[in-house]
Amino acid sequence: MAQMNDVQARIAELEAKGWTLASIADELHIAHNTVESWKAGDRHTHFEKLVLDALDELLKRKRIPQKRRNPKGKHRQRNISRKCL
Repeated sequence: MAQMNDVQARIAELEAKGWTLASIADELHIAHNTVESWKAGDRHTHFEKLVLDALDELLKRKRIPQKRRNPKGKHRQRNISRKCL
């Protein structure tokens, strides 16, 4: 088995603390497929230092988001009924 790179190691640490890949992606404002690729080692970032700094900031947080706040393409809709007077 290949050795983990630094990004993979940080993602593993975040998952151990309860983070999901979707919540990591949401916090970094990137597609969840990108985080999945980083985790699998299929893709490497050209901005490794920046990504590592961002992942380190997530590791420092005490509160962990449980799910995405506003998934792309799905906006919260209000159920408003209009009455004619």
